[in-house]
Amino acid sequence: MTMPFRFKGRAMLLGLTLLLALALLAVACGDEEEEGEVKDIERSPETPIVIPAGEPIVVGVSAALTGPTETQGTESRDATVVGVARWKEANGDQIKGHDIEVHAADDGCFEADITALAAERLLRVEGLVGVIGPMCSDGTAAVIRTYANAGIVMISGSVTRTDLTLIQPEPKFFFRTAYTNAGEGALQARYVTARLEAATAYVIDDSEIYGEDLANAAQDALEESGHAVTRESIVPGAVDFSDLAGRIAADNPDVVIFEGFNPEGALLYRQLRDAGYSGPFIGSDGTLSVPDFIEPVGELAEGVVFAGCSLALPEEFLADYVDIVGSEPVTAFPAQYADAATILLDAVAEVAVEQADGSLVIEPLELRDAVSMPKLLAGVSGAIAFDENGDRLAESSGLVMCEVEGGEFVNLRF
Repeated sequence: MTMPFRFKGRAMLLGLTLLLALALLAVACGDEEEEGEVKDIERSPETPIVIPAGEPIVVGVSAALTGPTETQGTESRDATVVGVARWKEANGDQIKGHDIEVHAADDGCFEADITALAAERLLRVEGLVGVIGPMCSDGTAAVIRTYANAGIVMISGSVTRTDLTLIQPEPKFFFRTAYTNAGEGALQARYVTARLEAATAYVIDDSEIYGEDLANAAQDALEESGHAVTRESIVPGAVDFSDLAGRIAADNPDVVIFEGFNPEGALLYRQLRDAGYSGPFIGSDGTLSVPDFIEPVGELAEGVVFAGCSLALPEEFLADYVDIVGSEPVTAFPAQYADAATILLDAVAEVAVEQADGSLVIEPLELRDAVSMPKLLAGVSGAIAFDENGDRLAESSGLVMCEVEGGEFVNLRF
């Protein structure tokens, strides 16, 4: 179990900076680096993971490191690096004589084919014990069986599509420290009921699995509480939403909810204001970003409300993050990704068996079982326990709402 701490001295900070540099290098070198570091490896739930003597334990990260969701992806990777660093400070630099490294792969977020390529690359990395990620629901749906067939645990800190844990094959290798869309949509509806005098709502999705699932959850919860809901969809990659914005402004609903990502979220919101809609606007965790929503929108962002906001980060964690990364996180899930890394390393330390030749042997099913019962009783994102499907228990999910005030996200109580 990881305890709170602060890094000590320049030598420790240098080592952690090198750990982040290694994660960056694993992405940047591409095929040239892969020739020397990856190979075909037999994997299955019944095939032991073998880490040769003198070789590192590798924590994989699957996140979008380029493209429109790059900000969230790089912070997911960086938070994993910070989580690994904090675990090492609390428990030692090695597990049974083996160093610990982070290897990141760009998974394209909702581009499922890119997530599949990232999985292929990570599964060919010798020493891989588990993957933190994938980052997005569409990509996860494409690879959940791939990792399960390989006997590799996935722990995502940001995937929220409600049914993903239910559609995974047995034995279940997918877990998440994030909440689900069902919970987030219900939270949006509770906010509308508790804080707004609203009878009518527009709920807009981005035609992707994540956005549609979240919009369904919000619509169901709103209609159950007596609200009249108009459902709309946009096309991913579009930039002109003037027709939709004009129709919404003419209809003048009491609230507009958008379920999707930026830049579409920020563009839609600006065009709604340009069309004359002046009512409340609620975004999802996918649109929650300072550089990708607040900065492009500017002063118009004041008063916008989001669900799935970042928890108030403990001062110790925030200081460690800044020490290693160089800036504070601005997206929703750094705490959940750091906790995922801690859970994985706790499990590896518990079940890895050292051999006479100095190698380590890990039984995938034993590792999966250890992950399913985490020792992390009080993580950065709060208490963590998983149900039988791999979902984080609802009472400790860490779901909060926030509002833009003075160019920053301020968490709300209601």
